Amino acid sequence: MKKSVRHPMASVVLLSVLALGVVGLAQTDGANTTAPANANARPASVSLFGGGPYPGGYLKYTYTVSREGANRTSTTTTEITPVADGTYTVVSTSSETLPLAMVRTDFYGIPMMRLGIHVAENTSGTIDLSPLSNISSSVIEPGKNYILPDGGRFQAGAVGMIAGVQVVYGTYTHADYTNVEIQLAFAVDLTIRALLPFPAMMEFRYSSAADQPLLTFSLVKLTEYVRRP
Repeated sequence: MKKSVRHPMASVVLLSVLALGVVGLAQTDGANTTAPANANARPASVSLFGGGPYPGGYLKYTYTVSREGANRTSTTTTEITPVADGTYTVVSTSSETLPLAMVRTDFYGIPMMRLGIHVAENTSGTIDLSPLSNISSSVIEPGKNYILPDGGRFQAGAVGMIAGVQVVYGTYTHADYTNVEIQLAFAVDLTIRALLPFPAMMEFRYSSAADQPLLTFSLVKLTEYVRRP
């Protein structure tokens, strides 16, 4: 039976995205499907949300976050600068303009719930993005259809550029949730993909009913990337 998600704020969920410990390659079926290629070319550690060992050098990245119903965008920036004594200075900043009623204190950065991501009390009515770990460490071929565990599917699209980074676009859908899809853009270069804490783009789209057009609920997009080894 198909399930219908009422609203992404209450249902689009990232489960185990920080660990993403799923082992193995994507399964395929039929024509125009593929398993990840060039497995030997991947870095030592890559995941959907970065987190690999930092190789050194200077790095700066900025993401912009926009949400349905919000008049202004939010930004979050991290800058990693090597110091002469071999240590590193890491500065993370974020900014958004809110009415007083919405101001909250957080450890740092933009709260995940403000990105349209909500950790539910139970697993019903949720979309698990962890199956994407099956392709996130590998070369993604444009135009290929990746069959993922647990009913997920990633349809890779065209190659493009975001903030000077070459990316491959694609759409993640789940067989049980016909009124939700997630548009993604992964860095083509696996080394860059490992350094970024988020895909170069993640757009949550939903409809209030299966026969209604999809609307963007929130969009997280890379707007600046500077790297000097």
